[in-house]
Amino acid sequence: MSEFKDKIPAAGGKVEFLYDPARGIATKISGFGVRAMYLVAVSMDGRTLLSTVPATGIGQTAVYPQPSVLTFIQSDEQGMWGRNCPFCKKYFRTTHIMDVTCCPYCAAWAPNLAFISKEQHSYIRACYDAFARAYTLKKNTTVEMAEITDETSSWHYSEEKQQFHFACDTKNCGAETDILGQYGYCPGCGRTNARTLFTERMDKMLTRWGEAEKTVSDRRERGDIWEDMTKAGVSEFEALARHLRIRLLRLPMTSNRRKELEELNFQRPLQANEALVHWFDIGVLEWPGDDSTPKRVMPQADLPFVRKMIQRRHILMHNGGIVDQEYLDSSGDASVRLGERIRIRSHEAKRFIECVCNMGANCLDNVENGFSEG
Repeated sequence: MSEFKDKIPAAGGKVEFLYDPARGIATKISGFGVRAMYLVAVSMDGRTLLSTVPATGIGQTAVYPQPSVLTFIQSDEQGMWGRNCPFCKKYFRTTHIMDVTCCPYCAAWAPNLAFISKEQHSYIRACYDAFARAYTLKKNTTVEMAEITDETSSWHYSEEKQQFHFACDTKNCGAETDILGQYGYCPGCGRTNARTLFTERMDKMLTRWGEAEKTVSDRRERGDIWEDMTKAGVSEFEALARHLRIRLLRLPMTSNRRKELEELNFQRPLQANEALVHWFDIGVLEWPGDDSTPKRVMPQADLPFVRKMIQRRHILMHNGGIVDQEYLDSSGDASVRLGERIRIRSHEAKRFIECVCNMGANCLDNVENGFSEG
């Protein structure tokens, strides 16, 4: 799917409310470009959205609140509908338009009608007004769909803030969604897309390591690659954990505990693990397993190594890689001296990325599969 940097128009077409003295008001939908649409039942006074109305087969009658007026919401040119979260107010687009919806940004659930965008509210009012005119004036009326589009200021963004499209791979879901950023929760089932993205990124790092091991012979260049991988590994884990923290923040907790969770530093995974185990009985070092995923436990022998590599990443980021006393006190690294420039070896970079992969997988399984939100 292309990246949209301007407004995303409706697909075109029109709705006609046709007056017939004998049969009442009939509806006709026509025009070029109609992709998809769904119905919304509106109260007879036009003030309240009552329910979404599912499509029915030939000869079947849709069930919806009575009395009411049926209005229409057409998709955009990509077959998607814009949505605004009623909680965080952020905008996204999705193919999921029935029942309840999960916000891909803040993971909050609400009835689908609560997510209808401002522009769609305008179009529903236009449909209702057209029906009312046909009914009271006893003549045909028309609404042009292209007059109302899913345009919102938050959907205009620079090259650095790109749209991301993902399709949910959960069985019996398959909802497609466009968000700003990359990690997000599926509006249909609430599952995160992070497992696929995180795995792809870590696999890419290991592929880069393998290629560099074979093709790069310059010692300095190789060292730069291993350092980049060390820094990127922690950054990727932090991004994943911050995303999963959103789901944890949906759980009931005291204001003090919520503040502590919001401030938890995932650049230091081992310290974060202690807090998560204490607060929620979940962590990043162990996944107890379930029917679909076997148990995983990080070996005790890996913990000093992970602690050392995290400290190395810290001084690479903040001290040019020069060993200071804080590093010596925190890392347990007896192989370097104060003032020395650290070096990361090939096998250390690979081993660290593999450890980060396991920590990320444990974090994902613990948050998504380790307990329910009730």
